Formats: sequence, C-alpha cells, structure tokens
Amino acid sequence: MPIITSVLGTVSDMPRTGGEEDSILLTSEERASAHMVAITAGGRRVKISLPRGSELNDGDVLAIYGDVMIVVRAAPEKLFAVAPESALMWGVAAFHLGNLHRPVRFRDDAMLTPADLRVADVLRGSGVVFDEIDAPFVGIRYGSYAGHDTELGHSHAHNSNDEHTHDPHGHSHDYPQ
Repeated sequence: MPIITSVLGTVSDMPRTGGEEDSILLTSEERASAHMVAITAGGRRVKISLPRGSELNDGDVLAIYGDVMIVVRAAPEKLFAVAPESALMWGVAAFHLGNLHRPVRFRDDAMLTPADLRVADVLRGSGVVFDEIDAPFVGIRYGSYAGHDTELGHSHAHNSNDEHTHDPHGHSHDYPQ
C-alpha cells in the first residue's frame, strides 16, 4: 500500500479526463488528522501521512491511479446552522461561539458549528436563531487555527500550536470576583 505524503490539488484544479472518482468520506475530526489509514468507497486501502499540522479538505485529490482519482469528501455531521435575523444577533452569536471556543465554518447564509447541548442552551438563552442539520462541516475558516486555509484560496494550514496547550491563543477567561 503506497503512502500518500502530500495533496495533489483539488478536484476543481485537476483536468477532467473522463476518469472516475473514488472517494474517502471523512468527518471534520478525521480530516484534521494528518496520519491515518482509510478505505475508499471503492474498497481501496489508502495510508495517509501528511506533514504535521496538515488538514484535509473536501475535494482534496490524494492520488491518481490510472483514470481513478482518490478524493477526500466531507461526511455529513450533526451541526448547528446559526443564521440570526439581525446584525446585532450575528454579533451575539459570534461572541458566544468564540467565547466557548467552538469551531466554526462560515457560509454566505449561516455559521456552522458542531451540535452541542451547552452551545444550544447558550444560543437559545441569548435569543439566537439556529437549526440542527446534518451536513458536511465545511466553509470558510478564520482564526488562529485556520492558518491561511480558507477553502477559497485553497492551501494547507501548518499550525505551530499542535501540542493542544490549555490556552492556545494567549488569553484566559478568569475574571476578577
């Protein structure tokens, strides 16, 4: 089994030659892992060993075997689609999601974040409108974990903070009593 050590590009970057796509369906957590063995929809066993800090994205092409492209596809997940009706409520929603250190993907119509009871309670308590959906966790990323990977100008993030320290972005939430 060959080891994949880099991403060749995205499906949209590759010339279409009439070949087929053999996809690897991965959750956002799995796409954040730089090392794994995965099985494609077609039953191919693929070993992935990317540089530390790499993250796979929906549409990444990992290999081409003859006329078959091995492509990463984002699996549907339980998400909250947060789509407030006013600018004020967008700010409230963004404040709470940031304060709770929630991963967020931005789309034109909503912010997506993994479904979580605590988040639901906080958003409801603040009057923020959201829906629970099953969808791929994809969209534009911003912030310290995003590096320069926005899924618009596709590239791969290499974070210097791979040790999962307690306070990865330099501030605490301890308030004076």
